[in-house]
Amino acid sequence: MTDIAWTLGALLVGGSIALVLSGIVTVQCIIFYKLYPNEIRLRKIMVLAVWVLDLLHSAFIVTALYDYCITFFGDRTRINIIPWSVALSVVVTAIQTLIVHWYFAHKIYKSSGMNWWITAPIVILAFLRLFAASVSTTEMIRLGRYAVFNEHYPGWIFTTGLSLSAGVDIIITAWLCYFLQKMRRRTASTPMAHVVDTLTLYTLENGFLTCVTTTASLICWLAMPNNLVFLGLHFVIGKLYANSLLISLNTRKELREMRWTKPEWDPAVPVFTADDFTVPYGTRTYAYGVGTSLTMSSPTATYQPIFKVNPRVLPSHVEISVERRVERTSDDLSDIIRHDEYSRQQYHRPRPRPRPRSPRHTSTDALRSLP
Repeated sequence: MTDIAWTLGALLVGGSIALVLSGIVTVQCIIFYKLYPNEIRLRKIMVLAVWVLDLLHSAFIVTALYDYCITFFGDRTRINIIPWSVALSVVVTAIQTLIVHWYFAHKIYKSSGMNWWITAPIVILAFLRLFAASVSTTEMIRLGRYAVFNEHYPGWIFTTGLSLSAGVDIIITAWLCYFLQKMRRRTASTPMAHVVDTLTLYTLENGFLTCVTTTASLICWLAMPNNLVFLGLHFVIGKLYANSLLISLNTRKELREMRWTKPEWDPAVPVFTADDFTVPYGTRTYAYGVGTSLTMSSPTATYQPIFKVNPRVLPSHVEISVERRVERTSDDLSDIIRHDEYSRQQYHRPRPRPRPRSPRHTSTDALRSLP
């Protein structure tokens, strides 16, 4: 393990990409606290934990690169040494992965109608992935050399951890896409259909990116055990998981507003501007035809509006459409769809006509008022 390009070069490239993604995680966290100041406390704690873990992971990456490139500069025998910062970055990545997997497992739990037979395997596999990463970190610190760590044990533990991570990504993406397509069939030809399509695209992109990166790290670990390309890719995995979680949280507001997106103007309604309502008034031109007279010397000076409209620009009739908008705090689309169906049934339900009041129900005051 003396090829600088495939060892230190791979770590430098992977660490640089990871630090860029860490900056994006920080921006996403700030956006989350700005957009959702009234979010539930548990979700705020979850975002804070992901943020702290990401900063800690970045510190471990910088420490490892400093040790390889500065502290032991020119000493090629140190390339085979596993620094403690590299070992701890593995378990931090696993903790971030666990938080993200549990978050998406909770979404599947709600979408499946609280079905534990679907959610429990995901939670168990995510916990096993953390256990495998913890054992790998312990063995890295104990052995201290890549040449020994690449042996059958504990090499298969690290392989199992990456395999579980990629497998859970595939399971979560498949179940989320299944439930979203199920919603899509229920919301056909409704404003929610476009929201479901966009959410499906987000799910595929997030799951595909994390799964491909984890699989690439696994392949490099198995096919090229004599270099550190797998570790450069492993630096990036934790950042991708953190960004996938924060993107899922921060796009909720946009998806809710997308449901109400409509054209600003109806073609049947003319477009009015300020110039259309401006007419000459005396020697001055008043915007919107409003003139005011105010005497500052008198405390009781009255406001006298003078409104004149150019009759040439008035349409023969103006149509006014009223739209009801309800702000929701739930991020579960099934709850919104269920409420929409209930509202639609209530709206189309025929209302009974009020029966005419009989003469015996006429009040005495009403009889007195008769001539």
